[in-house]
Amino acid sequence: MENAENKTKKNSTYKIIIGIQLAIIAVLAWLLITTKSSIDTVVIEKEKTEQMNKELVADYDSIMAEYNAIKEEYGYLTEQLAGQDSLILAQAEEIQQLINSQADYRRIKRKLDYLREITQGYVNQIDSLYQVNQKLVAENQGLRTDLESANETANNLTEDKDNLNKQINEAAYLRAYSISATPYKQRSGEKMSETDKAKKVDLIRVCFVIGENTLVSAGQKDIYVRVARPDNLILTQGSYSFIYQGNRIQYSAKKVINYQKKAVSVCIDFLRGSLELPQGQYNIAILSEDNELGTTSITLR
Repeated sequence: MENAENKTKKNSTYKIIIGIQLAIIAVLAWLLITTKSSIDTVVIEKEKTEQMNKELVADYDSIMAEYNAIKEEYGYLTEQLAGQDSLILAQAEEIQQLINSQADYRRIKRKLDYLREITQGYVNQIDSLYQVNQKLVAENQGLRTDLESANETANNLTEDKDNLNKQINEAAYLRAYSISATPYKQRSGEKMSETDKAKKVDLIRVCFVIGENTLVSAGQKDIYVRVARPDNLILTQGSYSFIYQGNRIQYSAKKVINYQKKAVSVCIDFLRGSLELPQGQYNIAILSEDNELGTTSITLR
């Protein structure tokens, strides 16, 4: 009887223990399921967060790439938008810090939208500046072309004027033609005979015609004759000299004529006097008003 009661108590104890173990197992199973669900949730949230961060980084990189490309391509224009540059760089730095600290996604997204907005405005301003700059370049090129054309025209006009002045200056002085020089020997009375013997020459008569020239002023003109010996010594009596082209030079004979812009025949005599006349060629020049009217020569033997 006593053994049966003990056996019954043992069975009850086993049942209690088994019940407790089953309860513990149930609790552990529930905890396992709950923990696993939490872990899955955390993993999903982490993956979602990482994906969102990747999207934010990609968005940020895209905006900054466009900004840097504009800076590189139009760097010479961006100096005019220094204020915009500073604002963009400040916003970019703040967004970078928020992304690194894994701040609120929506906050970063708003910052990125604002950065994109001001960057797009920056790009539009650069484009406007570029268009204006291109227009100015075209206008400047046109002005430069017009200026070069005007300068070329002015140079041509100046050259034409210089040439015309040169032609006028070259034409506006006396010219002599039909020039002849004849050596004479004086005979008794006023009779003279031609001679080419140096020892017998008493005078050299130089005759010529001064041509008509309406560009030359009318009035009295000093006409000078210079006779140069074969050794280039100028034959002159006393201190015969005058200013020619800024220098004082000697002359052999002189005559004053009244020139009225019409052709006029002139003869000027050089009197030998006691001057020595060596044999050889004598070169004769006719001068007036800083110009050489003509030349001729004779040979004495």
